[in-house]
Amino acid sequence: MVGENFASARAAMTMVGVAATASLGCEQLIDARWDEYTAIVEGAGGSGGGVGGVGGTAGSTSSAGAHGGGGWGIGGSGTGGAGVGGGTGGGPLVAPATWPDSLTKRCSDGTTEIDVCPEPSEPFFGQDGNYEINVPSYTVRDDAVTDSVTGLVWGKQLQNVTFTMAAAQDHCASLAVEQRGGFAEWRLPTRRELISILDLGNAKAFPDIFTAYQYANSVFWSATEVFGDSSLYWGVRAGGAELGFHPNDDTFLGRVLCVGGQRAIMPPDLLVAAGWVLDRSTGLVWQRRASTEEFTWSAALTHCEELTLAGQSDWRLPSAKELLSIVDDERSGPAIDLEAFPGTTSDPFWSSTPAINSSEQVIIVGFSSGISVNNYVKYNGRDYLNYARCVRSDG
Repeated sequence: MVGENFASARAAMTMVGVAATASLGCEQLIDARWDEYTAIVEGAGGSGGGVGGVGGTAGSTSSAGAHGGGGWGIGGSGTGGAGVGGGTGGGPLVAPATWPDSLTKRCSDGTTEIDVCPEPSEPFFGQDGNYEINVPSYTVRDDAVTDSVTGLVWGKQLQNVTFTMAAAQDHCASLAVEQRGGFAEWRLPTRRELISILDLGNAKAFPDIFTAYQYANSVFWSATEVFGDSSLYWGVRAGGAELGFHPNDDTFLGRVLCVGGQRAIMPPDLLVAAGWVLDRSTGLVWQRRASTEEFTWSAALTHCEELTLAGQSDWRLPSAKELLSIVDDERSGPAIDLEAFPGTTSDPFWSSTPAINSSEQVIIVGFSSGISVNNYVKYNGRDYLNYARCVRSDG
């Protein structure tokens, strides 16, 4: 058997940059605002934006007919509802983000790590280290770790062991037999759930509280098959926090972090408007149509920081964890919902997250399959170019 060799899937996708050269718990947190969003959709094409609140300005006519852009409002079919704070109609409502932070405070100028992250208007402002949104905390009871943001319960990896995919599933079932943490249900996590606990400020992929056994080539299994090929499953390589796929046979051994209880992180649940898309499973609001222009990493950061869309100006380049959250595991070429995100290329998109083991690289996501790799910002004097899709969030 092969040990913990990282079966790279880079050859399976068209890449630029270095690759070319070398919950249920989440949804419950935002269900309280779903009625407001439904009202907005039903009011699409209404006569105009909502009435501004005290001291605000009435919303202007908009194809979305949604609300005063200064805040969220409610409304019925045909017209926008009462806006809070006024402003231009047609923008996304306030929705609390429920996707965990990347946990990194590191910043880079593309060549070296910098001691203090850039300020607004400075070059390279807008990277992952500039933002802290939904920073998770973890509590441990009976060798089970609870995530404060998603509510998922994880079994600590207590032994230095590796498994085939089939043995990994059996291992999680054994935790149910012993009722680890008081739970009678344990399973392998989905790809999306495994992404939710990435610690991109750590020296390895996951917070140390989950496992003491993260080696450079350790791969942690997910229960998610690669679309169109049941012989391959997704996993995370600990050394670079990269998402790749690995064979479901006796030749590959990976590590395991199991999920307990009935909570789950659901697939993307997308609400589409004219210029933006809300993912109800995370609370993140996405730019619907990404620019057809390719950017350097610095230019991608600036592009999103300077974007004004749907009456909002707080757009930013997404973190790697955020960008990976819109990968659709039931699609490929591109691995994204094209009705929600029309015109999306299968090529890589920049994240705002520097690689965990290199100040010269940034994590990119290739939408041919949803793989993530570390990509040089500049190599041999050449700036690499990738696409960018912007995101925003509230709270």
